[in-house]
Amino acid sequence: MSKIKLLIVEDESIVAMDIKHRAESLGYEVTAITPSGEEAIELVKKNQVDLVLMDIVLKGEMDGIEAAQKIHDGFDIPVLYLTAYSDEETLKRAKITEPFGYIIKPFEDRELHSAVEIAIYKNEMERKLKESEKWLSTTLESIGDAVIATDKKGDIIFMNPVAREVTGWSQKEAIGKSLKDVFQLINEDTGLPLEDPVTKILQKDMIIELSDPTLLKTKDGTSLPIDDSSAPIRDENGRVIGVALVFRDITERKKAEKEKEELLKEKARGELSNFVLSALPVFASNIPPQIRNSIAKNFTDRFEKNMHPQFKYDLDNCLMKSSGERIPKNVFQCYISWLSAFLSNLGIDAEREEVNGREYLKFLNCPWIEAETSPMFCMICRAIVIRSFTWTNLNGNVEQNHCMADNADSCEFEFMFNYK
Repeated sequence: MSKIKLLIVEDESIVAMDIKHRAESLGYEVTAITPSGEEAIELVKKNQVDLVLMDIVLKGEMDGIEAAQKIHDGFDIPVLYLTAYSDEETLKRAKITEPFGYIIKPFEDRELHSAVEIAIYKNEMERKLKESEKWLSTTLESIGDAVIATDKKGDIIFMNPVAREVTGWSQKEAIGKSLKDVFQLINEDTGLPLEDPVTKILQKDMIIELSDPTLLKTKDGTSLPIDDSSAPIRDENGRVIGVALVFRDITERKKAEKEKEELLKEKARGELSNFVLSALPVFASNIPPQIRNSIAKNFTDRFEKNMHPQFKYDLDNCLMKSSGERIPKNVFQCYISWLSAFLSNLGIDAEREEVNGREYLKFLNCPWIEAETSPMFCMICRAIVIRSFTWTNLNGNVEQNHCMADNADSCEFEFMFNYK
């Protein structure tokens, strides 16, 4: 192991030589002795030095405290003060330079040895801590997710560049502010503010992830959909000293999911529409009822396979965006909205009516109505309405009261079910 290299700054030559001999007898290497603070700085520049033994009172314009400050700021080399002065004012000035210790002259060899070893150890630990902090800071600054850290009061102490970009707050503006002023969350479905993550974590002392669709209100008032997880920050004793939030803007992901969802819907509806259109030659012919029933059953099976899973997904989303309660009235409203949209894709305009507490759905037009073909298409439309109503699990049934094929102004279906 290489020897620890010391620089001695002492303006009393006899004292300086005595310290040199003592240090060397303890196994240290003395690289130089200087009586001047200015020269000490130059020697630190030129030579490798592990520790500076600095007399506080030096002759010349620069005293030991000023020289120590410059060495500390410019070279990050530990300084150990040597002084015969222990008055309060001197020590107060010396503290500002963040020394690694003091040796009061005169001192014993063991005092010098202990002070040097402790100073070197402290410096090594501080260096490792700084490296660790630098590594952590660089990592947090570089990762693709937004990161915000707070103290246990909920005041922001760190924001990485992604967090600054997403929230619209600069580092200077955000540091020291309460998290709830910078990180405002809103329930995407209800529009209501969500609880401050810091309060939640300090109460539950656990990692928390967002469960509801969440929007972040940025500094300029824009609302962005985000994913988020929050966790407590603990000290070495396990005590919670703050909160770390990791989140990301999922605008593009939500957009892609919505586009995919629309494409899947369109594909399913397109398959059904193509089935109906491809069957036109058959529907236009005078076919026996049993064959017509077989075709209608074939259509119903396809309708069940392609649309039932999508209906359940759409129904859950609709209920979540309304009151969230799965009561018959809400289920029926969502069902009628879904059915009307589906029929619209087939070129059928439909409207809902409520008369004396009874629910009706009227088809205002039929794109396929022809004297010869209407019975087949009526079977198809009836299958769509009756089969889809069973997916609601509402306690009731559907009856067709009017049909355009019978020269009525509209096709009308009546829904009979218990609202309670």
